Amino acid sequence: MVACQRFQAPLAAMAKRKNKVKRNPKGGIKKGDKIHGQKKGKKGEAAAYVTRAQALAKLQIPLADFRKLCILKGIYPRDPKKKAHGNDKTYYHQKDIAFLRHEPLLNKFFELKTFMKKFKRLMGRREIKTARRFEERKPKYTLHHLVRERYPSFDDAVRDLDDAVSMLALFQSLSADQAKDIPVEAITEATQLYQEFQLYVIRAQALRKVFASIKGYYFQADILGHSVTWLAPHQFAQELPAEVDFRVMLTFLEFYRAMVKFVNFRLYGDLGLTYPPRRDAELERTSADVAALETEMREAGKAQQLHSQDSTDIATSALKDFGDESEAAEIQQSLAKSGRVKTTFRGLRVFINREVPLRPLYFVLLCGGVAEVGWERGAQAGKSAGPGSAFPVEGEAITHQVVDRPAGSFEVRPGREYVQPQWIFDCFNIGCLLPITPYAPGRTPPPHLSPFVDDKAEGYVPRQREILDRFAAEVSGQKDGEKDRDEVVSSADAGSMQHFGEELQAESEGLWHSEFRKKREEAAAANMAAATQEDSADVDVGLQPAHRPSEEEEERLRAKALMPKKHKRLLQRIEAAEAKREAANKRLKRKAEAASS
Repeated sequence: MVACQRFQAPLAAMAKRKNKVKRNPKGGIKKGDKIHGQKKGKKGEAAAYVTRAQALAKLQIPLADFRKLCILKGIYPRDPKKKAHGNDKTYYHQKDIAFLRHEPLLNKFFELKTFMKKFKRLMGRREIKTARRFEERKPKYTLHHLVRERYPSFDDAVRDLDDAVSMLALFQSLSADQAKDIPVEAITEATQLYQEFQLYVIRAQALRKVFASIKGYYFQADILGHSVTWLAPHQFAQELPAEVDFRVMLTFLEFYRAMVKFVNFRLYGDLGLTYPPRRDAELERTSADVAALETEMREAGKAQQLHSQDSTDIATSALKDFGDESEAAEIQQSLAKSGRVKTTFRGLRVFINREVPLRPLYFVLLCGGVAEVGWERGAQAGKSAGPGSAFPVEGEAITHQVVDRPAGSFEVRPGREYVQPQWIFDCFNIGCLLPITPYAPGRTPPPHLSPFVDDKAEGYVPRQREILDRFAAEVSGQKDGEKDRDEVVSSADAGSMQHFGEELQAESEGLWHSEFRKKREEAAAANMAAATQEDSADVDVGLQPAHRPSEEEEERLRAKALMPKKHKRLLQRIEAAEAKREAANKRLKRKAEAASS
């Protein structure tokens, strides 16, 4: 009994200490990290965000499905100022997670998970026939509601078309790979949608810029007033890197396929075309790319002429609405430039050799006004033209042949010009046919300048850019003589207006015009003499005139003085970057001057 009491005493003391609660002197309870009954991260900005682990627990889905759902719904991680659970966590907004909880795709993901369990069980039991019948009842879903949800208007979809077309162009150059989970259906549909989009750009003559870089071919098209820029890779066997997660890219591709279907359908409807376009099955089997849409290509010339006429009508109506204002002049200038691009290669018959990449050149030539193109790629033994080619290499009507071989390694035929592929791109960007000699086979072509860079804004205009601009101005009719003549006329008009104003002022003072001019000249001479005396006096004393800052500089200095330290450092970094760019431009100019001299 005594022993039991001996053991019970310490236990009672431990229980008493455990139940003891610290009292806050200001009232309330303080226990652990609780202060006044409020836990950290339960109120304010920190409470509006959850970690990825918390989001997975709320949605009850694995990480792979969560990533897929976020990509399809357009939900991305956030970077809150106050990270309640540490800086090494990924945070999402509470409202985004609540938005995901009502997504119908969640039920489809659960159904697919259940289906895969049963399907794997049947395959493990080697019940192949039962598994195949069961596979026919696999749950399917569509993304149509997500496209309408993310893009309420068609303009929103066109603005977001850059990444979609770039993704389609990338996957149409890849091959199916089971190890990377890249299905054949995805590659086939991506190729089909990309070719249909290219056909629309050709029919609408919407291509404006093209640039060949080490990454691939950059294209820019004007679609319903929006600039759409995409990148198409070079044509060679692509190696699939191991560090790239193709499951994430395939999720993006899945959504972009659904989106581009909607966009293509609407764009084709605006042109009065049927969608999907009819295809030539034989050319499609021979991998003739866009040429497989031969049925739709037959009316391309008529559509291009009608589109050019529409552009002319728009320019005329703009001039009527705005008169001779600057806005009307800008509209007319942009339309004239786009009109030159559309008709750059009109009337030419071009043949593309086997060693030249066919897809980008064929696309640019058709957008530039060429009605028919011939090529050698895919030609069988004993033939000089590939499947789908409009004419063989022996055609007498060929005006230009694109080659990428050294001079003397191919047969030269009379009556045609031989050029390198860069000539096609440079001519299209400048809007006129450039001289052939610098682009002759075997010669080093001129620098290929990017039309996406504003050289004047960068502070350095390359010499080749000046040559191209001067050549384009001469071709478009804006020669130096005409510019000088316009300047003479404008200066003459300004002189007559000044003379008329002087006569009115002299009449108001009651003087003859000659007396008024003499009086004004005497006053100007007196002012000049006084200024000369002041300058000489300053020189005698050895004083230099102080530089008085302008109002803009003073305002800028005052604003800089009132800036917070953080903003001031940011401004200093911006100014340092601008100074570095100006120094680089000066070095380039010195090198160019040294090379020219």
